[in-house]
Amino acid sequence: MAFSKLTKIILWVVAGISLIVVLFFYIGPKTVSDYDALVDRVDDALAGVDIAPVAPLPVLDTTLTDSAAIAENITAVQKAQEERMLTPVAEVSDTSVKELTSGWEYLLYYRTDIALMWAYILVLITLIAAIAFPLITVISNPKALVRLLIVLAGSAVLVVISYLLASDTAIEIIGYDGTGNSDPGTLKMVDTVLFLTYMLFGMAVGSILYAIISKAFK
Repeated sequence: MAFSKLTKIILWVVAGISLIVVLFFYIGPKTVSDYDALVDRVDDALAGVDIAPVAPLPVLDTTLTDSAAIAENITAVQKAQEERMLTPVAEVSDTSVKELTSGWEYLLYYRTDIALMWAYILVLITLIAAIAFPLITVISNPKALVRLLIVLAGSAVLVVISYLLASDTAIEIIGYDGTGNSDPGTLKMVDTVLFLTYMLFGMAVGSILYAIISKAFK
């Protein structure tokens, strides 16, 4: 009973936080006069403008005839290009954003990151629940362990059968010339998933028909 109450409390807390995050994501920008202007102002300030003159890159001199001079010219061009590529790019820190915005504006600027972070937390909670609840059920009801093992064994058998039926032969797709149709491992895996899907669909249809027929004869 205590576990059931704790589960309900956790579900209500998660649902409440999710509702707050959704409302904040969609309604939050409407609480400021111009949200787009806020984002543009922060982005422009963080990007900055570098008014320092940039030295022009040297170019290949096609008029050179001496091999040593040509090699030196090529080396100079390559070195200048490498130095330009290795020029460090200014990094934006959270402190800079905090200096440009108020507390509420700071949250609004990162509203997408906040929503994504909560989505990751929900996925983690789901994974934990998917593992924890079956374990708790097995501990409280040892007979359920036998059924769980039977289900896992049946699933493994279906996967093995699907893998044996799968083929790694390239599929003839009209108009497609990509490389995604040439890897035998990928083709085998995709075919295995397809066969497994067909089997599960057939089992679902069969169970529905069995339930209907069995009820009709009762």
